[in-house]
Amino acid sequence: MESELLKIKSTAILFLVMILIIALPLSAALPTQMSNFASPAYWGMAHSGGAVADVSNAYWINPALNPYDTPWSVNVNEAFLPGTGIFISELSGHYRFKGNHVVTTGLNFENYGSFDQRDIEGTLEGEFTAAQYQYFVGYGYRISDHFSAGTQIVFQSDRIDASRETYTYLRYGLAYTFGKRDNVLAFSGATNGLDNTWRASFSHELEYMPLRMNIDFRWYGDDWNPASFYDTESGDFIFDTAARYFAEKFTLGFYIGAGENLHIMAGIDLARLNLAGNTFGLDTILSGISLGGQYKINQLEISLGLYHYANFTTMTALGISYSGK
Repeated sequence: MESELLKIKSTAILFLVMILIIALPLSAALPTQMSNFASPAYWGMAHSGGAVADVSNAYWINPALNPYDTPWSVNVNEAFLPGTGIFISELSGHYRFKGNHVVTTGLNFENYGSFDQRDIEGTLEGEFTAAQYQYFVGYGYRISDHFSAGTQIVFQSDRIDASRETYTYLRYGLAYTFGKRDNVLAFSGATNGLDNTWRASFSHELEYMPLRMNIDFRWYGDDWNPASFYDTESGDFIFDTAARYFAEKFTLGFYIGAGENLHIMAGIDLARLNLAGNTFGLDTILSGISLGGQYKINQLEISLGLYHYANFTTMTALGISYSGK
């Protein structure tokens, strides 16, 4: 009885904190870019994986997906676009206490490279750099074998040359596991009390194959314009335009058991549909397609993720994770 009361109390406190933070604006607006992480699983499953709890640092996507069965872990990841100077570095970890309670923390640094700086007449004056820093501290709680929840306070800074803009916002997540095949239904989002983005995810492991399929629907809200679904002259509803708009929000990921210690990852991000009409001709048949792998040696896990970024190049992510016994 005492254990159940503790669960109820902890859950109530967690959601109270979430509600209070949501109700209190933390910054003027959410940043336009806050979901490029260095995790090989993130790139290896084409930005999918919002309901794949087996990934050691899945809490970057959903704060409810924490490694509750291990006492602690440390992740070091690096992702880069060859030939562009763009790279992302990540350091994160978790610590479990009192059974099913977890604290998480992480740093994600994204460097956009150097750019020519010109005056109003186009004369080259030098170079400037751009980067993004993201820090978070989080808490997750596995309430039962079926339900978990988590929240994170995120501090983000976007820098262009000497100019700097900072943001503070809340990232939150819920996950529900059910069925014989451990289906996972998850919901996560970010809010500053005024603006919101969210991700709804579902994963299912096939019965006769060691394959977990994941589908994510991502909502950013910044491009919502229902009027664009109608012809400006006739006023008729344009189904193809509406269908493409919603299809671009989906991403599919696959997490495949290829051996006792080996997992293969693959995916396709349907945001690639945006490239089809791009005037710069960036679209290729491999745009938005990914491949990756994880290999575990005792408590050490080595990961690789490859994501084809249209004609730019292929994002390559490498990572090492170490978990305590």
